[in-house]
Order: sequence, then C-alpha cells, then structure tokens
Amino acid sequence: MTLNEVTALGSLTVAAVAIAAAVLHLLAGTAAGVLVTVMALLAAAVAAVGCWLVRHAVARALQPVERLRAELVAAADAEPGARVAVPATGDDVERLAGRVNLLLDRLEISAAQRRAFIADASHELRTPLAGLRTRIELALDDPDDGDLADNLEHALDDVERLHRIVEDLFVLARLDSGDLPERRRLDLGALVESEVAGRTSAVPVTVKAESGIMVMGNRSRLARVLMNLLSNAERYAVARIEIQARAVGEEAVVEVHDDGPGIPPDARERVFERFARLDAARSRDKGGSGLGLPLARQIAIAHGGTLYVANGTYGARLVLRLPLAPDPP
Repeated sequence: MTLNEVTALGSLTVAAVAIAAAVLHLLAGTAAGVLVTVMALLAAAVAAVGCWLVRHAVARALQPVERLRAELVAAADAEPGARVAVPATGDDVERLAGRVNLLLDRLEISAAQRRAFIADASHELRTPLAGLRTRIELALDDPDDGDLADNLEHALDDVERLHRIVEDLFVLARLDSGDLPERRRLDLGALVESEVAGRTSAVPVTVKAESGIMVMGNRSRLARVLMNLLSNAERYAVARIEIQARAVGEEAVVEVHDDGPGIPPDARERVFERFARLDAARSRDKGGSGLGLPLARQIAIAHGGTLYVANGTYGARLVLRLPLAPDPP
C-alpha cells in the first residue's frame, strides 16, 4: 500500500469517528439501538474501503511479478539468449529479475557444454569404431591373408581404446552426478610404488616415494589418477620419467615429471578441458583421447585436492595435491 492510500484510509477513519461523534451528540437520549446501528454501518463502510485499497495495492505490487512470469513463459519458447527485462526499481523485483537472468545464463552455458561434450565424445568413439570395422572387413574379405594376425592385433588395440574412452566417460558421468565412493586411510606413497611396479613402460621410470603419506581416499579412483598421469608422461617422454611422492605441510604431494616437449604456459589450463588437445594429430596418433587429465583433476577435486601443471626446467611437470588424513584417535 502506498503512502497516499494509507493517508486516504486514515482520513476515512477519522471522518467516520467524527461522524460517529456527531451522531452520538445529536441522538443523545434516543434509543441505544439507533446509535449502535449507525456505528456499525460506519465501521462496515470503513472496512470495505480499506479492503478495496489493500486489494488494489497488492494487485499493483504484483504487476511486475506477473510481467516477469509472462516473460519467463515467452523465454521458454524463444531463441537461446532470451532474457527477462530488469526493472530499475531498486526493490526485490529488480533483484529477482537479475537472479533469473543469471540462472538463464548458467543454463545456457551448461546446455552448450553438454552439446559440445556429446559431439566430442561421438567423434572420439567414431574413430576407433571405424578402424575396428575396417580391419574386420579386411579379415573377412580374405581369411587366408597372411596379415590376418596383424589385423586382429590392431583391431584389439582399437577395442582397448574404445574400452578406455567408455570407462573414462563412465567415471566422469559419476563424478558429475556427485558420486562419492567410500574412502579409507591409505598410504599414497605405497600406492604410487604399486602402480608403477604394475606397469610396463617403454621409458624408464624413477620413483622416490616417502612411506606413511596417509590420505583419506578411494583406492581405485586415486589409482586411476596415477595411471592417467603416468600414461600422459609415457605418451610424450623421450628418455625418462621421474615420480616423487612426499608430505609437505598438511598436504600429500605427487609430482610426475617427463622430459618431453612440455606444456606451454598459456595452455596449462586447457589441457584439463575435456577432449582438449594441444596437437590434435600427434595426440591421436599416440592414442590420447583428451579425457585422461580432465578425469584426473576431477577425481583430485572430489578428494578435496587439486591437480595442475607446474613450472619445470624441462618437459611437463604435473603436481597432485591432496590433504593429509588426520591422525586416528
């Protein structure tokens, strides 16, 4: 209700009281029922006018909200980028319209990212599928060909690549949905040594891992982080890979350092974008899907840590940081 409406209602109330007083003076000595009737009629009139003013004020106050609702309905059928008008009223309606536009911005960005992700995933799956189909067709066309074993071996490589992509997509989807698997205290240094010992690498790998680096984590997820970091290093290393695991302050730190071409400073965040490649042809030839590092970072973040590219005198140096587990009671 506006100030003018409140003033009008107050004036009517004062007038009613004045009239009631006059009637009381004129009808002094008359029957009490007449006075009661007059007073009741005046009170009813004041109440009716007050209700009308309140309803009118509420309807007028809700007009901006109704316009906002209508614009939202129209935006649902409009082209991407449609937004609602933000009135310069300085009240809750202006703030609500601003929040609505912010939400629409986020929804549009999310939809664009989802479309790009689906397109990239389709492209990545199409490449090994095409290779697998070609090799199977060659084997079927000439079963007696001496290259049958070679074709089957390459077909198996394509199947393995498909398997890795599907597994990465599956884990990413679970991470995006907020999946938090069971975590236990584990020795990160021992896990590093175990993962390196279980791999056969064409490049020598040197490990320096402290013992007793206890973190709260899911063993299979953290093992996947280490596997992806090692795979990335093996893909580009020339002659050696160095891995260090140690406790620094309240954090467990794992560094994977290779002597390959390195990552330019302006691309150190882009390598953590899904399906991103610094050199598309080279990465595809080496079997990279562009999901390994993004997945590793997502797992690190889900564990309360981080993964980033650090400065180094040569090659690429990736650093994983996780909070140390508190001492058991």
